[in-house]
Amino acid sequence: MTQESTPRGHEDSLSLLVFRIMEERLQATVIREEETDYQGVRDSRRTQIIGRVALVLVATLTPPVFYLIWTLVGSMGVITDRMESMKTQVSSMRTDFDEVSARMASMEGSVSRMSENIAVIPPMEERVKGMRDDFGVMRGAMGGIRPNVTEIDRTLGVMEQDMAQMSHVFGFLNRDVFMMRHNVNRMSSPMRMFPFFGQ
Repeated sequence: MTQESTPRGHEDSLSLLVFRIMEERLQATVIREEETDYQGVRDSRRTQIIGRVALVLVATLTPPVFYLIWTLVGSMGVITDRMESMKTQVSSMRTDFDEVSARMASMEGSVSRMSENIAVIPPMEERVKGMRDDFGVMRGAMGGIRPNVTEIDRTLGVMEQDMAQMSHVFGFLNRDVFMMRHNVNRMSSPMRMFPFFGQ
């Protein structure tokens, strides 16, 4: 009786041991599957969050970038208009300088002729009168040049302000582009752990 119960008890303990091992393996497999599912859900949520953040950043940064580009294009148009105005003023100033040169040549001729007619008073008076007229014309021409020079100075001042504004706009544009690149690099850094994104 004792000999029969001992092998049977041994077989029961072996069966119990095998059952426990199988149960432990099954529990370990279930836990591992749950951890894998949790990791997949967490990665999926992280990917969704990254996509939403990227969309928000793009939607936030797109209007300022387009505004800066629009401002830059407007500044280019203003500079073009100022350049055309300055070109007109320079052309007018060139005409005035040509007139001054012609009057100076006329005055030089009058002075050279004065040396020939110095002995005759009436011709000399006529030459002096002609010189006086020439000086009057020169004074008028110089008076016409002065507003042109003032206008050119004002145009250059406005151009300097426009260039400063353009430099300021480019500074904002460079900063926004740098921030966008930095944000994209930060957003894409979690995806580099995957083989098909890291290449």
